[in-house]
Amino acid sequence: MSYHSPFDGITHKMFNRSLVYKKISDDGATALANALKENESLQKLFLSRNKIGDDGAKALANALKKNKSLQSLYLEGNQISDDGATALSNALKENKSLQELYLWENAIGDDGATALANALKVNASLQKLK
Repeated sequence: MSYHSPFDGITHKMFNRSLVYKKISDDGATALANALKENESLQKLFLSRNKIGDDGAKALANALKKNKSLQSLYLEGNQISDDGATALSNALKENKSLQELYLWENAIGDDGATALANALKVNASLQKLK
């Protein structure tokens, strides 16, 4: 029996990928982010209810700066705080494809919320931020 990673095939034609409740940590999020930089077809990525913290959020933010296909990113119920939210905010200033970003049930405080609010002033694609 061979082992298949949940990231197998992520650079191929895919439109949705659900990785909810997979115990993905910052390392897994970083591996996924590296694939996301090259992916041209993924539209929705569900990473809810994992163990992704600020380092994983930063890696995903760097991927969002390059990715042009992702429209929805679900990160609710992770361990992202102000630092991760700020990194995602900076990515939103450059990203033109993301329409939905779900961040509820994280540890984001006033600084992260302020950074997200500032990003919304310049981002024209985001339609939902929860």
